[in-house]
Amino acid sequence: MSIHIYCMAHQDRSDRVRWLLEEMKIPFTNHFLKKANGEMDTLEYRKLNPMGRVPTIVDGDLVLHESAAICMYLADKYSYGLLAPKLENTKLRSEYTKWMIFSVASLECVVARMFTHVSTQEETKTTHEFVQKQCEILKLAINPILSKQDYILSSGFSAADIMLAAIIPGAHDYLVKDNPPLEAYMERLMNRDSAIAAKVF
Repeated sequence: MSIHIYCMAHQDRSDRVRWLLEEMKIPFTNHFLKKANGEMDTLEYRKLNPMGRVPTIVDGDLVLHESAAICMYLADKYSYGLLAPKLENTKLRSEYTKWMIFSVASLECVVARMFTHVSTQEETKTTHEFVQKQCEILKLAINPILSKQDYILSSGFSAADIMLAAIIPGAHDYLVKDNPPLEAYMERLMNRDSAIAAKVF
């Protein structure tokens, strides 16, 4: 059975969901909604996602939105113990959960400002200064880990890498540029066949 993904484009928050499904070789169907045409405000779509946002998935009789929640659910269901550490491995699972939540709660909320607080030249300048400062703080958490291992978990590639790598490019100049650990990390991830197939970058 195909998983249905409701989204607006290949490179919105559905990209990480699509990438994960490509990694797991799970079939999916894209439903591209046109916001300008009101397709996210229809009664039919609001029944799936009351906020009228994307992504939303339908997997059988399960409906779920919020990209991190979707990826955690999918990795547990279809790649438990591989792309999602098992619950009994308490230390690894807690690290995995931390990075899945970090990706949206700490990283994406900073990166998103690059696209939402740039209405005027003055606002754009203030936004870039804010993002630059915040990225230096984010590097304190990420760099020490990626300086000693290829992926964010010691066990190797996981859904947490997908979440992080899908978001990081939004602040490339402040996170990746002239930062060897993250440059190497992003090169590894951007060249994965599944990321290319999902059109993430």
